[in-house]
Amino acid sequence: MKPEFPAIDQDKMVSPHAQEVEFALILSRMINTVKEDPAQLRLSIYEFARARLQIDTSWADETERERFSAALETAIQGVEQFSSRRDEKERLQPPTPQLALGGSPAEPPATSMVTIHQVNSAPKSVVLKEVYSRPEAESIAQAQTRVLLSTLARFAIGILLFGTVAGLAIYSQRTSLLGTSARAPSPATLVAKPAIPDPAQQSLVTGAVSQGSLPFPLPTDYGVYALNDAKLSELNVLQEQVPDKRIAMSTPINQSSRTTLPDGKARFVVFRRDLVGSAPDRIEVRVVARVVRALTFDAKGKASFTPVSDAWNIRNLSYEFRVRPISGNPEMLMVQAENPDFVLPAGRYVLALKNQGYDFTVAGKVTDPSQCLERTDAANGTFYSDCQKQ
Repeated sequence: MKPEFPAIDQDKMVSPHAQEVEFALILSRMINTVKEDPAQLRLSIYEFARARLQIDTSWADETERERFSAALETAIQGVEQFSSRRDEKERLQPPTPQLALGGSPAEPPATSMVTIHQVNSAPKSVVLKEVYSRPEAESIAQAQTRVLLSTLARFAIGILLFGTVAGLAIYSQRTSLLGTSARAPSPATLVAKPAIPDPAQQSLVTGAVSQGSLPFPLPTDYGVYALNDAKLSELNVLQEQVPDKRIAMSTPINQSSRTTLPDGKARFVVFRRDLVGSAPDRIEVRVVARVVRALTFDAKGKASFTPVSDAWNIRNLSYEFRVRPISGNPEMLMVQAENPDFVLPAGRYVLALKNQGYDFTVAGKVTDPSQCLERTDAANGTFYSDCQKQ
């Protein structure tokens, strides 16, 4: 007669011992699923390595964690390709010849044989808590003990393989960076390396790889940069805020631009952490017009023009630029004109990002009328208008 086990009510408190048995059964089913399938076993180890990496890199910031994760994925791809080829070779190998009964022994194989020693079973002195009060449950408890010990052994093997995978990732990246044909280290050397590489070295290697995969340089510090002729020029932030487009003129700007581009064929690289996940589809480049003269009135009401120097205003005239991500750099955005042949006219501009303006000037003779303003200082206020003559 088979023993009857009491049913577990899910709505009531389950004893800790019953949970141990349930968890052991789940783990046992998972092990039986993957032990006959090497590919499935590798996938399980990869998932364990990813989870372990998240725990061990909790001290690092988001950028470092992403770099470690990318290195691990590169190593996983290499290991999976190598293992797939090895499995294919093993399937294609002819079966091992066997001796007939009473026949003479066959010739020894050409390859060397390695003696495999069987691992001793778990010691009998392991103390196991009683799961059920019935004597029939003793065999089940012993079986679950073997399952748990086997699971712990597989976890230890997973940790060892994770160190190997991480070491392979670091070695492959350093080899591709230096361009050397160094001989791969032995597995024992890889296991001896720490699972988590030095953050400074990993940042250097990843940055160098990213730089080499793009046709233009990337900034190393946060900010907004103009990209012209494969050269980066940092743009300075204006103290004056960029007004809403419904406002025709901003408050006067009295400082000249500190960044000058040789021509208007410019793109922009925005490197700001706050734009991750909230990047706009388009960014405006606003015109910053220069005030060249002022119309004033004396006490008798006679008008006269006075030259003005070092005075600019941000206008509500702008050019729209498209925004796209830069591959492998989630905190960087490329801002460029939709038409690749577009050229900004000579003059002064600000790249408007939210209410901040990043200032730059395009060199050349200013011919665009929107770049020139005249100011009228009247008793009832100050007014601006386009220049009647340059």
